[in-house]
Amino acid sequence: MPLAPAREWDDDAPPPPPRPAMSDDTKPPVVRTIPMPKAVRVARTLWLISFVASMAAVFISFLTHDALNDELAETIGRLSPGYDDEEVAALVDLVYWSSLAGLGVVVVIEAVLLGTMLTRRGGARWLQLPVLVVHAGVVLVASAFLAIGDWGGIAELLMLAGIVLATVAWVFGVVRSAQRWFRMPDETQLAADD
Repeated sequence: MPLAPAREWDDDAPPPPPRPAMSDDTKPPVVRTIPMPKAVRVARTLWLISFVASMAAVFISFLTHDALNDELAETIGRLSPGYDDEEVAALVDLVYWSSLAGLGVVVVIEAVLLGTMLTRRGGARWLQLPVLVVHAGVVLVASAFLAIGDWGGIAELLMLAGIVLATVAWVFGVVRSAQRWFRMPDETQLAADD
């Protein structure tokens, strides 16, 4: 008749056998990150400056909301005299907030793609290209409506600087050293003794 297995609370049970020694003393491999090439670091810096310039244009346009609304209402009233004041005000609000939202959304999408690109996912670079085209269109439309008034010139300059810097940053992201970095596999090395 077989004996029942020993239970943990059974004091009369023999101790478990000792664990066997490790048969392999080599350390496990550790993935070593490959440092970014200079072209990718420059691209990252230019992207960040582009984001700051574009968001500064949005901020300036937001702070000058009342002056922009008055001038846009006057301009739209001259161009289409058949509209009443409520329709003109609604159109001004639509144009103003659409321009600000368009710039903000494009910058956020570019920032997400930049974050993806910096984790060595090179496909994000090619998604940035159509976003750059949309960014250029948004800048053209926004500069037509937001570049009026006393601060309009500065806002337009910041918007144009943002798109130019973003374009140059994209070019730096597709040069040969950047392509090599995106395609290079991570290197492994043995873990250090701690």
